Amino acid sequence: MILNLEKLKKQLGGVQGKLNFETVLPFVKNAERDFRKVVGIELYDFLEEAAFEELPELDKVNLEELLDICHGCIAWVAYDMALPHLKLRVGDLGLLKTSPNQTVAVAKWEYVDTRDANTAMVDLMWELFWEKLEETRPDAWTSSPAYQWRNQYFIRSADELGDFVPLAGRNRRLFSQLEKFIRRAEQLYIRDLITPALFDALKLKWKDKDAELTPLETVLVDKIKEPLSFLILHEAYPYLPVKLDENGIREVRKWDGITNENPANPGAKDAVRQQLWQDAQLYLGRLDSFLHDHSSPTQFPEFYQAYIVAADDEQEDFTNKSHVIL
Repeated sequence: MILNLEKLKKQLGGVQGKLNFETVLPFVKNAERDFRKVVGIELYDFLEEAAFEELPELDKVNLEELLDICHGCIAWVAYDMALPHLKLRVGDLGLLKTSPNQTVAVAKWEYVDTRDANTAMVDLMWELFWEKLEETRPDAWTSSPAYQWRNQYFIRSADELGDFVPLAGRNRRLFSQLEKFIRRAEQLYIRDLITPALFDALKLKWKDKDAELTPLETVLVDKIKEPLSFLILHEAYPYLPVKLDENGIREVRKWDGITNENPANPGAKDAVRQQLWQDAQLYLGRLDSFLHDHSSPTQFPEFYQAYIVAADDEQEDFTNKSHVIL
């Protein structure tokens, strides 16, 4: 295991009382399993080995920081999973709630606020992890299937999405719901605009750890991310507040101890979705203009052949004709 009690309490900081590691061990194990599923078994094994062996001096600083952030990702997920269960005791007498001397039970708003703070820390630690991982890029990561999976889309994380659409924040839980719509937005709007041939060639290079994008290709990827970010939200927007299970379809309402959050009325929701669409169209136009300005027989030739050359061929040729052109 990557995480032990000392590292757990070091990451959480706010845990001041006695905490038996055996009590939270099941949650730590599940948090590590979730972490391993996301980053891939290859990178997980590499980090586990690095956690218990002397690190090479050349990579020591970067790997120590990467490991520290990795511990934070696991610790905060485990802590948030354990928290609802720590306040209760289950035994032969059934379900009990303990109240030691000189302690006061927290109010509902304090508990809800703590859970929200926990998830905010989970989001922060994961974004820091991805950022440091891209900086460190160990071979165990770049040669793994998990690396290919993460790079299958041009928008790869909540942090990248938040760079273009601040409305989405940097919420990992939200991004996990949006991932289903990234491919849809890429295929419906981006692929045909830049031509399937250019899209597939650029995506192949984007996923190749050994391939280096040219400066213009790097700009093109940024130009793609701009409309794609808004289109992802546009496609997902009608489904986000809706919950479907065996009890039917329901619109989710959130009530907590501090604020009452009612679903936005249909007019406000439609206005936001319409604005997302308009912003996407603006950036799609900028993407199209960029390709028209920079495509040539040697640069983005797929787009050049499909749109520039084809457009020229469609113009009527009046050579050797008796027509007078005014």
